[in-house]
Amino acid sequence: MRRIALYSDIHGNPDALDAVYDDMAGVGVAERVCLGDLVGYGADPAGVIARVRASGDAVVQGNYDRGIGGRLGNCGCYYATEQAKVEGEASYDFTDAHVGDVDSAWLAGLPSELRLEYHGVSIVLCHGSPRRVNEYLLPDRTDTQLERLAREAFADVVCVGHVHVPYHRTPAPGVHYVSSGSVGKPKDGDSRACWVELVLGTEQEALATGDALAAPAGCTDIFVAAVFHRVRYDIESQVHAMAEAGLPTSFGEALHRG
Repeated sequence: MRRIALYSDIHGNPDALDAVYDDMAGVGVAERVCLGDLVGYGADPAGVIARVRASGDAVVQGNYDRGIGGRLGNCGCYYATEQAKVEGEASYDFTDAHVGDVDSAWLAGLPSELRLEYHGVSIVLCHGSPRRVNEYLLPDRTDTQLERLAREAFADVVCVGHVHVPYHRTPAPGVHYVSSGSVGKPKDGDSRACWVELVLGTEQEALATGDALAAPAGCTDIFVAAVFHRVRYDIESQVHAMAEAGLPTSFGEALHRG
């Protein structure tokens, strides 16, 4: 059996990241992959970068990482309202000013995707989607869309971040999508930090995780399951840090809301 810890969208929140790392160690998952967006919105982007770099984990580039890494002037984010755009610009400017050149170069050099294989199962790990770093594969995407995208990417399992909502879907037989949720900025109504454990193994091993969606991947006898982990951390400390940094109060409110 292979167990891989997936985590993403830390967004400058080191307290949440520390809590997630402790939880991963506590459940004994040694293989870890970060699916991007280390920075943005939070008060300590440099602290998060330092922790992830020190971890030695494999990391793929998120849209915010790309924007800051390339000093592009924006994060490639979608803003539903003019107010959200104004606040997003404030986030970008703060983050850009608090990430040094060495760290920005490291962010710029991150790969857009990673590929793994396990007993014939092809796994693609990316931030937004296999075709765009800032594409939102929200839970409302149709099965047809997701299946086509996986086939185009030659993937049995597609692991993504970006949407800040954890899920495991099987849009077609042998095709799996796993979203890692968000460590530092959840958007599913649960304020706790989130990471997801990807499990690949026999049917008995996969079903033992408690994930009812366990099913074989592609033309193999390897089953795929996902375990969702939620971890409490000191949210108030982060809200205070955001306020001290002069970031919009709505960012702290979003942490409480989840």
